[in-house]
Amino acid sequence: MPSNDEHLRLIQTILDYLPGGVSLADKDLNVVAWNAEFKRLLKFPDELFGPETPTLHKLVLFNARRGEYGPGDPEEQARASVERARKMEPHVFERSRPDGTVLEIRGRPLPGGGFVTIYTDMTERKRIEDEIRHTAAYFQSVLDNLPIGVLLADKEMRCVYWNKLGRGLFGIEDDFVLVGTPLQDLLHEVAVKGGYGPGKAREQVAERMELIGNFKPHKVELARPNGGTLQVRGAPIIVDGAPAGFILLQEDITEQKAYQATLERLATTDHLTGLLNRRAFLEATEREIRRAHRYGQSLSLLMIDVDHFKHINDAHGHPAGDEVLRRIATACRGMLRDEDLTGRLGGEEFAVSLVQAPLHAAAAVAERLREAINALAIEHEGVRLTVSVSIGVAEFGRDAGTLDRLISQADARLYAAKHAGRNRVISANIPPQPSSA
Repeated sequence: MPSNDEHLRLIQTILDYLPGGVSLADKDLNVVAWNAEFKRLLKFPDELFGPETPTLHKLVLFNARRGEYGPGDPEEQARASVERARKMEPHVFERSRPDGTVLEIRGRPLPGGGFVTIYTDMTERKRIEDEIRHTAAYFQSVLDNLPIGVLLADKEMRCVYWNKLGRGLFGIEDDFVLVGTPLQDLLHEVAVKGGYGPGKAREQVAERMELIGNFKPHKVELARPNGGTLQVRGAPIIVDGAPAGFILLQEDITEQKAYQATLERLATTDHLTGLLNRRAFLEATEREIRRAHRYGQSLSLLMIDVDHFKHINDAHGHPAGDEVLRRIATACRGMLRDEDLTGRLGGEEFAVSLVQAPLHAAAAVAERLREAINALAIEHEGVRLTVSVSIGVAEFGRDAGTLDRLISQADARLYAAKHAGRNRVISANIPPQPSSA
């Protein structure tokens, strides 16, 4: 049977191979066992562990005198520490040493009196934790200052973070968004506040959760009650090849949509009259021709030219001519249906596509339009101007089978109206006049 000395040597060997510092105190607070890591972590000199068993008071007083416990009377600090130890209560705390080392100290009382204390160097772990906190704070600051909303969810569809701008776009209170809040609850709050427009909140949330829960990338636009537009883009967060969460980006694109609409309007609109420009008119008429052909419907084209327009410019100046063109455009808009197409093809030439209008109906519309323009009282710089137009009318299918042919046919009738004396409508081919003998 091993002797007591052999037992002590075995215990000491075990202690020396432990990864942390260990000290063992008896019920009288004599430190009866320790390992080398304990001495290294606390930087105790060897002379503290001479022939006599060191006491807890001796070790604590040594620490107090070298400033381990901060400012104060070392004797009083040592006395208070020993008194706490006499209570033999379990304890866990962290202590930063003057050299910057951070120790976690865990004490547990022993059944027969005394206690064992374990010292773990937490310096590197604390450094990493501090770096993580710093990095988290850094990225939170970045997210909070982004010009778009950012909502992060984990793979269990719980909220990880939603920045302030994103919450503000949907009118969500700050204290409603907590880490771990089910994403479904957040989306329901958005729905009941009208964020998804009219409809049942339960169905709106289910539709979005189906996309997000299956980690499907998507992009939607939401019309806001104030007339604005939000764009929401969602994408899975992939880590090691597998979905680890989901990110939702929210952006107010109201100005972008308005700018886009302005560009589209400028690209398709004649700047002087506000009518479709030549390219936009021809493209729109081509679409209507395809629809008319598909459904067997009528479509007629009016080609309109202002009579003696050069004389108006020469006699009264180009501003007067511009006013004439604007008033003619206004007359066209006032008389035609919303589904009809009106464009300025260039100079003083206009065109109108009348959808679902056969030739005889289109000719009647053209005549009323001619009369309305002829009756216009246009004033410019005190001068009263009168104006007339000549109009040629052709019907798709009856007169031509393509847009180019339709334009050519209507143009031919327009010039026939010019040659016949102007200020008139021609909707049929005029046979050539026989030459005089």
